[in-house]
Amino acid sequence: MTQDTAEIPPTAAAGVREEISGLALRGDAGECCALDVVSRVHLLLCTNADYLQHVAVCLTSLLVNNPHLFFDVVVVGRTSERLDEERLRRSLAQFPNQSLTFKQFTPPAHRILPLNPGAHYTLDTWTRLWVADFFPPEVKRVLYLDGDIVVLGDVAPLWRTELDGAILAAVDIPGSQRGVTHHGMRIEDGYFSAGVLLIDLQQWRQAGALETVLEYVAAYPERLPDVDQDALNACFHARRKRLEYKWNAIWPFFREPLVLSLPRAEIEAVRAGARIVHFNGASKPWSYFCDHPRKNEYDRYLRLTEWREFVPTDRTLINRLRKTASSILSDRVKDFLKASAARIARHGDR
Repeated sequence: MTQDTAEIPPTAAAGVREEISGLALRGDAGECCALDVVSRVHLLLCTNADYLQHVAVCLTSLLVNNPHLFFDVVVVGRTSERLDEERLRRSLAQFPNQSLTFKQFTPPAHRILPLNPGAHYTLDTWTRLWVADFFPPEVKRVLYLDGDIVVLGDVAPLWRTELDGAILAAVDIPGSQRGVTHHGMRIEDGYFSAGVLLIDLQQWRQAGALETVLEYVAAYPERLPDVDQDALNACFHARRKRLEYKWNAIWPFFREPLVLSLPRAEIEAVRAGARIVHFNGASKPWSYFCDHPRKNEYDRYLRLTEWREFVPTDRTLINRLRKTASSILSDRVKDFLKASAARIARHGDR
């Protein structure tokens, strides 16, 4: 069940709005086109109240880096809780290239929507499957973004991607065996992250994609450690177009020592050219101890939102001292202290 909330137009000077409405998008081949289906992006984010700050950062980074595109933004929250809509509207009011609509959604009670108790997922991750309910029939494609994302460049080439008959486009997780081990897929099918999805909404509707996924979920709930991402891979790996890594640069690309089975030169190229940085996994940039090398990008765009005064909950005096000591001590001293603590703990157990 979906429910709309009132839409308030963005507060921007009339002259600026007129300038945006007349913008032309220069394509790769130098062609010029008016503000139409090419430069008007239909965007979906699904969130809960705790994640709204991060959605604000994601949207702010997107709008700052894409002034030549207009974004029809749909933010979907739970019917059971209230999002701070006005705070997000105030954060985005500085950008004339957006319209913002809030919708509320409750999954059908009879549907099986399992969650992995050992992971960080909430029920909201399933909401994107109902994408067709959140946009009118005339919308032909939708860009979906997870909330823990920062956009660092022009997404027009992503939005203009030819899908060539695919239902969706997504970025592979390099080296993932999940499709083979859990879903009977071939290694060459790959396994994609669902954090960035370019969806052909017309085909999604015609193919009955929602029902296909839900039927798979009902049949194989034990195969879904990454919940709907697993189901989407299982159902649509043969109707998915691969995107370049730069459109969803996940945490493993930034880890040292390297954990991906890709040449260092390729990994370095993705790091340098990432258009979308995805802070997937447990270490989030709003945590005081986050060691992601692009954490500063999150902080930069956070300061442009109404959440600019945010202080991480784990930024306590003790943790600040721990972090300072860690930055001062050498690795050899750290190893010695860890070994000493381990010996003390073993002695205490005797």
